[in-house]
Amino acid sequence: MKRDLWDAIHKCSKCDAVMKRKEITIEGEKVRGWECTKCDETVLHPQDAQRMLLLSKLKRGLSVKIGELGKSLVVRIPKEMASLYNLSKGGQVTIKAESESKIELEIGNLSAEELEDDIKHMYKRIA
Repeated sequence: MKRDLWDAIHKCSKCDAVMKRKEITIEGEKVRGWECTKCDETVLHPQDAQRMLLLSKLKRGLSVKIGELGKSLVVRIPKEMASLYNLSKGGQVTIKAESESKIELEIGNLSAEELEDDIKHMYKRIA
């Protein structure tokens, strides 16, 4: 059975005191960490620190190419982004126009009926 690092007891590397678990907010994102009660040293959970580094990189943006599949254009989502947002083949996203130069993807599952209604509404606006 694999031990969870979050449940382990951690000692401060500076003063050797036992650290207490703490939820920390960094750039609006909650991450797990430990804080020393003596010297206020803070250590982030390695998985959460890795997630924050990836999120920071993705916020700066990634350049991706537009491909073609049949009569449609395709934007490939990098594996690291798909992993962060738990996206997989067959998953659903909602695409929205935010401005003339910005597109927004919303992750979530639409029902088949909601998706059909959205498509019908889109075609009515185009026609």
